[in-house]
Amino acid sequence: MFALVWERPATVVARELGISDVALGKLCRRLQVPKPPRGYWARVASGKTPRKPPLPAYRTEVEGRLRKQVKSKNQVPLSKLQLEFLRYALDELAGSGVDTKACELAYDGIRSIPPELAAQILIVLQTRYEKWLADRTTASSMNGAFSSLSNLVGKLLPHAKEQLLIFRRKTDGRYSRADSPTISIRVTPDFLGRIAHLSRLARDNGLAYAAADMSALDHAWSVKQIYSPSAYSRAKTELCVSSHDVWIRADVDDTWSRDRFETARIPLREVCPIDLMPANEKRLPGRIQRAGIKPYAERLQALQEAQAVYEALVEATYDMDRAVPNERLALFDRLWFSRGEAGPFVGARQAWWQLEADLEIWEQELESESVVLCQDVLGIEVGDIVLVEAGKSLVRFEVEGMNVNTHENRVMFTVWGRRFRKDGLPGKRSEHFSIVLENA
Repeated sequence: MFALVWERPATVVARELGISDVALGKLCRRLQVPKPPRGYWARVASGKTPRKPPLPAYRTEVEGRLRKQVKSKNQVPLSKLQLEFLRYALDELAGSGVDTKACELAYDGIRSIPPELAAQILIVLQTRYEKWLADRTTASSMNGAFSSLSNLVGKLLPHAKEQLLIFRRKTDGRYSRADSPTISIRVTPDFLGRIAHLSRLARDNGLAYAAADMSALDHAWSVKQIYSPSAYSRAKTELCVSSHDVWIRADVDDTWSRDRFETARIPLREVCPIDLMPANEKRLPGRIQRAGIKPYAERLQALQEAQAVYEALVEATYDMDRAVPNERLALFDRLWFSRGEAGPFVGARQAWWQLEADLEIWEQELESESVVLCQDVLGIEVGDIVLVEAGKSLVRFEVEGMNVNTHENRVMFTVWGRRFRKDGLPGKRSEHFSIVLENA
């Protein structure tokens, strides 16, 4: 298009394309093609060669449009009171060292907000909202503030990064940690809505708990069954919710037996601000996912063999370290072979440097494959916020890394990251947890 409009007048180009001059102008604006200025063709007819402007970079314009589209999708309209509560949460996070400048606020709401920051704001809300409500002087203002907070949670949930819940098997003396499967669930807004609905159902009807079949309705969330590497089983799971706790009841069938168990209970107040969750029973799930246990023994064995080869190479390489010529011999070698040819000492030194670089690359590749295996098996990614039982308490932390190790007949997945404080703010301490499975 740029070549057409700068080689012939617009009327001629429009006639050849079968469109009007006005349509041609609109097409050029949409394609960001500059048109010749007024008087350009008169100067060409007089024998002059006016300078053509360069075609502007299209990618820059596209990136700008994409940024505007992303910002428009992240815009969240808020009331005055909701903005006030949001600023409370942002001030709390900023005081603990979190960078909150990425959240762009306006007079009528949020212009853009990163998903990670939105998730941290929700955690602060669920730990601090009762204190903020207690500061209200009258009952009417407290009720209005509660309704405003509930709507704020409903508006932030679609923009927040999803947390992960790690359900460990409840110990009863018959099973060890290594024998028990572990279940991880990515907490989508649909999953939180289901939890809130079941909790209200149990509370309003005086039930000990309410249960829902996850195997048939797992399309609203992502469920991972973490079992031993060679296991290939069918799992039927139920989501159990009381007025205060949530847990999983599961039946795992393999070829010869059935294993029935319950997981440890997680308090609802640690999962989400359950009282602030908006009631919305009409929303349909947004995506299709499936729960399952898939064997990963071959993949784990391939990683083990690659690590064994790498360790043998490292050991052999550094055993030869003393035999490699040092820098002084390499310098003498260059002096002896001053014609620009590399002597044996220089060649050996260069080969040693190349081997060190190769070993470093291999180490990075093995670490990367280990992390990818952990992500596929555990359903956890770096940057996720995980809530897991550690000892007799629950721990929430942001994942910074993970790896997998094998010890004789055991497989151990280890995840670590920065721990959140009890008040919901990010802390400075590091935390890790391990999932130990039998490697049959």
